[in-house]
Amino acid sequence: MSPALQVVRRTEIAWARNAMAACLLTALLAQAAELPATERQAILEAARGPASVQAGQPVRFVVTRLNVDANWAVLVGSLVQANGGPLDWRKAKACDPQLDKMLWAVLARADGRWRVAQLDVCATEPPYWMTREQGGFVWPCGVYAGLSDAQGRSLEAACRALNR
Repeated sequence: MSPALQVVRRTEIAWARNAMAACLLTALLAQAAELPATERQAILEAARGPASVQAGQPVRFVVTRLNVDANWAVLVGSLVQANGGPLDWRKAKACDPQLDKMLWAVLARADGRWRVAQLDVCATEPPYWMTREQGGFVWPCGVYAGLSDAQGRSLEAACRALNR
């Protein structure tokens, strides 16, 4: 790739990340008031250990979406080092340091404790884009709030339409 194209690509990536961060911050602020702090902390703590193992280092979450419905939670975001710095992705298991990364976690609550049911610390595309292709909506519809498929359609609305 020519140096000029590399500059254009880096600019495009930076713009896309800034736009996504602004949208996600808006969603996060709207969400923060809905979930009690103790519940949020319990979910994050349940996911932190397994995420640190997959990342090969202690992590902190940058949460873009945390939805809870019934005894299920969906956590979407990204990872940073425990001190807030960028992760050394070379330490992460099965992650390509050159590709985009996204945190995806599904947790289930049983006996008052949250446990990880699914976890991907370096998803290159949102796993929920393939919800329909991977067997449909398997969790309560509320955990899909604010998520959309690859065509931009609301997953929560699609789930509720199927469950009428």
